[in-house]
Parts: sequence; C-alpha cells; structure tokens
Amino acid sequence: MEVVRKIRKETLFLVVLCLAAFFVNNSMFPTDAAEAKTIVTARDIVADGNWMNPTMNGMPRYDAPPLAAWVAAVVEKVYPNNISVQRSIVALLATLWALFFFGVARYMERRRGFAELATFVFLTSYNVIYHGRVVNRDIYGYSLMMGAVYFLFRMLYDERYYAKPHKWRWAIVAGIMMGLSYLGNGTEPFYSMLLPLVIVILLLKRPVMDGRWMPLLTMCLICMATCGWWVAHLFSSHQDVTLADVLAVHTNGGIRPWYYYWRFFVEMGVWTLLLLAAFCIPYWYKRLSTKRLYRMALAWLAIALVLLSVIPNKEMTDLLPLVPPCALTVACLLFYYGERWPQDEWGRGVFFLNGYLLTLLVFGLPFFVHFRMTNWDIIDFGTALVIGVFLFGISLYLLFSTTRKDMLGIVRGLIALFLLVECFMLGAVGDIFGNPHQKSVAILQNNDELQVLPLYYNKEESLRIELVCAANKPIMPLDLNDGEAVTKAAPCMLLTQKPLASELSDKVLQEVDTLHLGVYDDNRLPRHSSHYDKAFVNYVTVLKPKASPND
Repeated sequence: MEVVRKIRKETLFLVVLCLAAFFVNNSMFPTDAAEAKTIVTARDIVADGNWMNPTMNGMPRYDAPPLAAWVAAVVEKVYPNNISVQRSIVALLATLWALFFFGVARYMERRRGFAELATFVFLTSYNVIYHGRVVNRDIYGYSLMMGAVYFLFRMLYDERYYAKPHKWRWAIVAGIMMGLSYLGNGTEPFYSMLLPLVIVILLLKRPVMDGRWMPLLTMCLICMATCGWWVAHLFSSHQDVTLADVLAVHTNGGIRPWYYYWRFFVEMGVWTLLLLAAFCIPYWYKRLSTKRLYRMALAWLAIALVLLSVIPNKEMTDLLPLVPPCALTVACLLFYYGERWPQDEWGRGVFFLNGYLLTLLVFGLPFFVHFRMTNWDIIDFGTALVIGVFLFGISLYLLFSTTRKDMLGIVRGLIALFLLVECFMLGAVGDIFGNPHQKSVAILQNNDELQVLPLYYNKEESLRIELVCAANKPIMPLDLNDGEAVTKAAPCMLLTQKPLASELSDKVLQEVDTLHLGVYDDNRLPRHSSHYDKAFVNYVTVLKPKASPND
C-alpha cells in the first residue's frame, strides 16, 4: 500500500501537519498548572539570576530538573511575558517528537506508507496536540527520549539496512539525548517510555549484539555524564535534597487505585473505536500483514500501562507515553484496511461502524457551530457559514469514503477536519467551554500604582501557582494572625479566599487602611463545571499604613 507516491512529499506534509497541530493559534489554550510552574520558575531565574538553584515563587524547586526552566528563562529574558514565543519552543520540540516517532516507526515496519500512517494517527491524538501547545516538562522528556530511541534503533539495526553502519556515532548521540531527557523531565521518560520498549526489544526484536556491547556501554556512560553533574550538584549544594527529588518522581497527582487508567483508550479521540477493536488479538493476528509490529506495539502498550498503574500517584495527563504504541496499533489496522477488504462480517462491521460514526459526528458539527457559536456571538454568521460548509464537505467525503470502503479516504478526511479546527476554530471552542465570568488577577498589571505593590496571600489558605503566573510577580505568604507582620507588610495587596473582615481581626483592621479592589475569578471553566475550583476565587484588597490624624 502507498499513501502517496513519494516519501519526500509525505514528509513535507507531516511538517505541515505539525505546524497546524502545534504552532497555529498556539496562544489560545489557557495556562494550566504545569505551564505556570515552568514559567514562574523561569521568571524567578531571570529576576535573581540564580540558574543553578532555581526557585518557584521564591521557594527552592529541587524536584524538577532544570532544562525546561532554563529554556523558558532564556525566552523570558529576550521576550518578556510572551506566552506565544514560549509555546513556540515547545511546539518545536513536539515537532521533533513527531519526526523522531516517524523514524522509529520506519525502523519497526519498513513497508512504504506505514510510518506516515502511524505518524498521522500520532499527530491527531488529543494528548499530543495539547502538550505540544503548552509549556511543560513532559514534552522535553518524551521528545528527547523518542530521539534517543530512534538513535538507539540506528545503533542496533542499521546493519540490516545499510552497508556501512555507524554504531559509535549513534551510540554517542543516543546517550546525549537520554541525558537531556532526564534534565527535561527526570526519570519518567526512562520508566514509562524507554524501559517498556527495551523489554519489548529483548523479547520480540532482539538485535545481534556482536560489536555493539562497547557502544552500548559508552551510550550509558555518556547519558550518566550528561545528567549526572546535575544530580551531583543537588547532593553537594543542598543537604535537604531527598532521593525522590533527585529522581524527579511524579508526586503531583492524587493517590489513585491501580485501575485508574482503565479508560486510557479514550485519550486517542477519533481513533478510540479502532484502538478498542485492535484488542481482539486472535482475530487480527491471523489477518494482519504487520502482525510482528502489531504484537510489539501491543506489548509496548501493555507493559507501559502496567508500569504506570503500579505507581500510587496518578493523573490522566501521565498517559502521554502511551500515545506512540497506541498510534502504531491503530496504524496496523488502517494499513490492513488499505491493503485488502475483509471477507468476514466482523471486520467489515468494524470498518463501517467506525466510518459512519465519524461521519455522523462531523455532520453534527455545523449545527453546533451555528447554535453555540453564532447565537452566543462567539463568531459572526459569515465565518460560521464558511466553517459549516467545509464541515459538511468533510462529512460528505467521509461518507463517500466509507461507502467506497476507502480507509485512506477516511484518514484524509480526518486530517482535513483537524487542520480546519486547529487553524480556524480553536479560539472559538475555548470561548464556548471557558468561564464567562472570569476576571483574572492579571488585570492588576495594567495599573502602574498597583503593579509596584508587593502581593501576599493568607498563609493558612492554599495558593494556586496559576495565580502567581497570571499576576506576573511573586505572591508571598503572610500570617494574618500576626498584626505586626501585617502592618509591616503594608503598603501591599492581599489575596484572601474570604472577605477581609472575616480574615483579619478587628484589632489589625484598626491599624491599617483598606481598599477593596474586587473579587477575581481565575477559573478557566464555568461555575457549573465539576472542575470549578474555589481556590481560584480571591478577594483582592490594598492594605496601607494607617493615616495619622494630622494627615
């Protein structure tokens, strides 16, 4: 099967898809906690010049390797407070991840067209699109680790495809990429991406190791040297550093049961149905021409899922390393349908059910655009009409491709859908699901008199790091039970989650003048959402020293 006639054209189209997936409208997504932590750390580095001992909101941050913060700090120094440029760096890394995945897929299955198909699935995964559009450490770790895996494959398998392999060259590059991956996101990429793949290689794709043991040892030593200096620095400079800090063990998520990730397949979005169908292993193993890769992809997925499930701290965002094996698994089915038409009812039923459900979904989108976007004045009628026409056209193309049993036509239709949404609809979608009552503390920066005042919060209440990022200044804790500390801090601004009269005692209130600025709501989602967090709702008050009677 050939998706197109020339690989060069297809590779160029992959780059175009990456531009749409990661660069276009990259400032539309709101800032999340992971992005806020990286940006706040970068601002602290720029403010105090302490690159070797990063802080976040003035507090030491040892649990996060420094690479992402260093890159963000360089960008912050050159382009202050520019979220679009910050995210463009991440978009570049996401593009590299996609291209490295393309290379890995080609080494795992050499038949023409398969790697491109797998990369299309990869680039249309929600998790990849989202993480490629916000500043986060995950994209550093997994992108660089995918690069390390690609060069590791070249070191191990180049002899099968090239007359003159360069195993030493690829071993050195792979070691450097692994070390940089640790500096980007700690041990998580090693645990959830590299380790499962190494187990699969040992079990199902064992290479010939003659003449490769020394390059492999060199790769490990280079990796340790690339990241080991940072570990040595932490232990030598900070006596309170723990092993968990050095290993950058993920502890941000809540304690979840082992089966918390049972719905991991939903993260594949439009490919969910095909991924579920792929788990019918006896059926597909008898029919797929890519059965060896199918077996490897499923093993990679299963091992990574088990390793992630045994960790007590879990978040759905941790499923990012499962996208590559899921994309390979789905691509095996797409490749099969592109090669031949199944003769049994079950195989045909999967195809038609997937095609008609996607057609119905896209057919309903124009009505959604009209009733939710136009009626709410999110977009004008003319824009909605043009978008609706394109969506109807894509739905008809999907229907036509399904009826003609053309799986590659369905793939092309979905690519057109994602390009349309990413280029023209992301901002409008964000407005639909956003908080119409949002009033961010970021607007305090617009007042020069307020901007020079230090900002505090009640130390007995929680502080969301997103507020620090939005305020563009440190928000330090203040003991409101200590009247002397309060009067000493004035003049200042104070964030409280309750009205100031219920937070400060009458005695302290008599010692300062107050000016209530309003209630600020930094929630990204509306009030009826289950994810609406009251910690984002704060009363902002200016505290000033008590004016003397003569004043």
